[in-house]
Amino acid sequence: MPFGDLLEQAGGTGRFQIVHVTLLCIPVLMMASHNLLQNFVAAVPPHFCSAHTNLSQSQLSPEETLLVTVPLDQKGKPDRCQRYVAPQWYLLTKNGTSSSGEEGDTKDGLDVDLQGCTDGWSYNKAEMSSTIISEWHLVCNQHSLKQMGQTIYMGGVLVGALVFGSLSDRWFLESSRWLALSNKPEQAIKNLKTVAKFNGRHEEGDKIDINMLQESMKKELSSVKGSYSVLDLFRTPAMRNMTVCLSAVWLSTSFAYYGLAMDLQKFGVDFYLIQVIFGAVDFPAKVIITVSMCIIGRRPSQCGVLIIAGITILINLLVPYDKQMTRTCLAVLGKGCLAASFSCCYLYSGELYPTIIRQNGMGWVSTMARVGAMVAPMVLLTADHIPWLPGLIYGGAPILSGVAAIFLPETLGSPLPDTIQDVEDRRSGRNSKMPPKETIILQNTQANLLKQAA
Repeated sequence: MPFGDLLEQAGGTGRFQIVHVTLLCIPVLMMASHNLLQNFVAAVPPHFCSAHTNLSQSQLSPEETLLVTVPLDQKGKPDRCQRYVAPQWYLLTKNGTSSSGEEGDTKDGLDVDLQGCTDGWSYNKAEMSSTIISEWHLVCNQHSLKQMGQTIYMGGVLVGALVFGSLSDRWFLESSRWLALSNKPEQAIKNLKTVAKFNGRHEEGDKIDINMLQESMKKELSSVKGSYSVLDLFRTPAMRNMTVCLSAVWLSTSFAYYGLAMDLQKFGVDFYLIQVIFGAVDFPAKVIITVSMCIIGRRPSQCGVLIIAGITILINLLVPYDKQMTRTCLAVLGKGCLAASFSCCYLYSGELYPTIIRQNGMGWVSTMARVGAMVAPMVLLTADHIPWLPGLIYGGAPILSGVAAIFLPETLGSPLPDTIQDVEDRRSGRNSKMPPKETIILQNTQANLLKQAA
């Protein structure tokens, strides 16, 4: 009897599984709002240098104060990080003129001295009354702290996953398969019986015993060497190739995803609206990728969504800033593809890694995703030197990882691998599910487990 049949005997997808999935959905629903919270609490409002202190009691209107205090940048807008050393009163005269660019800093052909915002900044609070940007003045030479804050947050997510991940196993019943492989067959049987009773399968649950567990997992038990570590993900050629490619897929997916999702203001439209659109596109994206994975396979689906996402990001670099509709549509398409990539790589990775080391593998690639999310905000800082460089990096990364995914094996219609040897056999084209070495040690391993369980 395969282990899957043993699970069916315990109730399959019954009340126990439904309750657990429901309970897990509650914190997951809140996770996205936390990850994307900085779009709102760290939104950068329009700002410019505060007026000189000797102008605070003047009768000038806000527009006039701005005119004599702040020069215009090359786009003809008030400079955000500089002001005149002294108020330029001549700009208020009838014949006074102001212009953008370099000419905006001259008077009668002479250079006008500028200085930083020594008296702080004034913020346009029409959209938001307060953000951490206006509260802590994270602008101009302090603007990098905004990106650093998001990076630190994602680092906390990574640390939290490592620290509390093991603790979370104590909240619910551990996997019976994992317990059996961890030399805890009695607890595995106890958990199966508990699940069966919860699902209303009392008689079937009472029939589950050590012999049934032994029969259903004899091959997996034969390959148990004690414990596995992250190093085993790189120990053999097939595992090494698979882990490197999956690491690239997960890192670039998370990297480009948060690179798009955490910089909504650059599209020049209402960021509340675009946040709703970015969230809504996930629904059709996940439906389409699910159908695609079932029809054309996991590998082409994974490669396709990554490459399309990268191409849309690169195309957006060529679209003028004033073409907001076009830029937004391309960004939504790219974000939808990256959301689809997340759905695909979760399923794909679980099918690629063998049972005995699947938990280690999923933990490793999840860590790569967190690393990508940590790096993404810092890449935006390169725009200070080369404005188009962040888009090039965000677009190039998923394209490269999409190419790397080509070297992964297809898993559609294939049985799940149970051992590392199964993965090596799949790479070499062999169908043997149990190598001779495992066959030899099978009886001894089973006998030892049964003795310890007695």
